[in-house]
Amino acid sequence: MANQPTEIRILTVTDDPSAPRQLQQMLGDDAGVRTLFADTGNAVSRTFESERVDMVVIHVDSADLPLFEASVRAAREQDRFVPILAMIEEEDSRSAMAVAAVGVEGFVNETGLRQLKRLVLSQVESLRARKDAEQALKSLADIEDRYTLLLDSSSEAIAYIHEGLHIYANRAYLELFDFESFEDLEGLSMLDLLSSSEDGPDLRQVLKAIARDELPEEELLLNAHRQDGPAFTASVDFSPARYGGEYCAQMLVREKISQADPELEEELRKLKTSDLLTGMLNTPAFIELLNQTVKGRSNTSGLSMLVLSLDNHDNLLDKVGVGATDDLVRETSELFRDVVGEEYTMARLRDHTFALVADCKDRSEAEKLASEIVENCSGRIIDVRDNSLTVSVAVGLAVAGSELPHPEALIEQAESALAEALRAGGNGFVRYRPRVSAEGDEDDAAWAERLRHALDHDEFGLVTSPITSMEDDDFLISEVETRLRPEDSDEVILPSVYMHIASRVGLATKLDAEMMDRLQALASERKNEGGQWLVPLSLETISNEQSALDLFKRLGDAALDPKRMILGFREAEIREKLRPVQSFIERFRESGCRFALCDVGPDAPAESLLRHLDLDFLRLAPEMIQDLSDNEDLRHKLSSLVSEARQHETRIIAPQVENTGDLATLWQFGIILVQGEFVREEASA
Repeated sequence: MANQPTEIRILTVTDDPSAPRQLQQMLGDDAGVRTLFADTGNAVSRTFESERVDMVVIHVDSADLPLFEASVRAAREQDRFVPILAMIEEEDSRSAMAVAAVGVEGFVNETGLRQLKRLVLSQVESLRARKDAEQALKSLADIEDRYTLLLDSSSEAIAYIHEGLHIYANRAYLELFDFESFEDLEGLSMLDLLSSSEDGPDLRQVLKAIARDELPEEELLLNAHRQDGPAFTASVDFSPARYGGEYCAQMLVREKISQADPELEEELRKLKTSDLLTGMLNTPAFIELLNQTVKGRSNTSGLSMLVLSLDNHDNLLDKVGVGATDDLVRETSELFRDVVGEEYTMARLRDHTFALVADCKDRSEAEKLASEIVENCSGRIIDVRDNSLTVSVAVGLAVAGSELPHPEALIEQAESALAEALRAGGNGFVRYRPRVSAEGDEDDAAWAERLRHALDHDEFGLVTSPITSMEDDDFLISEVETRLRPEDSDEVILPSVYMHIASRVGLATKLDAEMMDRLQALASERKNEGGQWLVPLSLETISNEQSALDLFKRLGDAALDPKRMILGFREAEIREKLRPVQSFIERFRESGCRFALCDVGPDAPAESLLRHLDLDFLRLAPEMIQDLSDNEDLRHKLSSLVSEARQHETRIIAPQVENTGDLATLWQFGIILVQGEFVREEASA
């Protein structure tokens, strides 16, 4: 849903009470304005006192210029820009001179309504841009305040320098150099605290390069000097930054400690990997833990990421005050640590968002863990200073499948699910599900994620569609296809939408294997029913040696008798890839399989395909049999195709037959194998 435009309030100053309504109608409802009315100087003053007025439109009357002057004065006294537009009568030179004397943003003849509308809308657009800019600046200031808060609480020693001078330093930096407060450091040069060794870089040249926005790419090993204390060796990393609206350079200073004892090294490791406020893992350390966990597993199935946050955090912060932000975060971490227990390692990702990784057997176990966390947190009371807060929690859950593109994707997925849980009102969990639609207009990366998710979470189903003969009631071929039906949706997505995408993202062979798994189970159930199976395969399965070998092994199963199998190829897919198809047919023909070319349309080079491929069946594309009675060109193409197929002893299958009239037409062409809803109902498995 599009954002509503910022409302602009226009004060109309005139003796005509209907003027505001007329102005509103002229501008239209979609202009996003609200009109106010004043007809005296006192009314103007009262309106400015009680309402936020963004613009003034005044009808200037030479008989009442004090009203005009009072309106201008009230607008100019505001602490923000309030544009003034004036309307004057054509022959009223005295009013025109008064308007020109005070200076307004625009004036028009009172009969020039089109010009008035243009001027008003121009000012509305300008005001709206000003308001949006003000809001953006406010948001930027909030972000800078939050970032400064994070810097202040960081355990890393960080300072900002501008033109070589310190303009900011966090608490860790001040402690490293033995300063009590930033006032003691402010204005000191970087050269006052750092110096080069004999073979080190010339720091004066480094500063000159920084002034040209040329920062050192590698960390510098320098001598650092504490105030009234011993010197030490430090590594210094430089990166671009912005502080107080100015571009500057950030320095990250780390003391190099040689021959440190094990206890000190362990203490330093904890400082480096821990969140200073909560004692939990910090984000980099948590990501490293996740990476190590993934590397230690041959299969990531069941690996679960849970991201937690208190519901209505902003409301809770309003109750305790901004000054208690750290206390609220600290109490939240204690609550989560108490609820989760020692079994799981927790981390503070950012602000008030926490995370844990769990090695679950399956999705159900992960969902049970998320549900227990929500239930055990609901209604709990935490004490922040003098406030007792009743809280609940929202959890975002992401469960990895057999393949995980990169470990951090699991965190991103869980955070996406958390955002959805919070939007839904909180006090619950949401499991991440990739979203794509049957329109197929998402990018390949989104589809790859969605298809992997469907494979891992059993979202594919098998559908069989019967093919029968008009001359033999016992003849039956069942074509099998998969359908993708997301568990949280009633939408059914057809193979025509996702199979070509699966080929592009390298998942076609996996989808074919999934289909064969389901067919194998279905064939075992129906092994006494007879009939044949038509199984369309992707070009990737046909071309891939390992996939072909796996298929050959499947056909050794009693349920999948090769003599009952018709392996299909999609015409558009193999049209220019005949060599691997020929090899595939030659290899599987010996086992007793037969072969079909599927979805043959009017533009297919049927003669060439029939000549080069040893086919038993040829299934038409639906457009080959539509409107046959009214399309002479299509009738001619179909007749030629039937004749060519007969010469190669290839039987033709007509799809999507919907009525007896179609049967009669197909009979005239010698086509007796038909498929469609009119023949028999589809079956799902």
